[in-house]
Amino acid sequence: MSPIISLQISDELHEKFEKIRKISGFDSKSQALRESIVNFIENYEKFENLEDYKIITITLSYPFREIIINEISDIYSQYNQIIKTATDWRIAEKKIEFIIVVGKLSLIKDLKNKLSNVKDVMCSMHEVIID
Repeated sequence: MSPIISLQISDELHEKFEKIRKISGFDSKSQALRESIVNFIENYEKFENLEDYKIITITLSYPFREIIINEISDIYSQYNQIIKTATDWRIAEKKIEFIIVVGKLSLIKDLKNKLSNVKDVMCSMHEVIID
């Protein structure tokens, strides 16, 4: 026999729940709550073991030349799954880029190494620590 969970909520929360339950097509409160519990657990488990995941900033500086820009763009497309944002500025004949990446450290290091191997590109990498 499955355990029974008893839950007390406010009238306002109950009304909102019932409205959304009906719109979502759930036949019963139990069915909607079971799915909610499964989603809650899945979301927690996604972030439970992120020891090898890092948030890193990579800063690039290089001469503003089409050939370099194209090579960097090709590298970015290979790593688009970990690149979360990229910002760039042109200062005189230099281009400065700042990217934020999130993912496995080994993959981030691969990206940084490929960028560093582009001729005339200066590249640095820093970890973002979130308490």
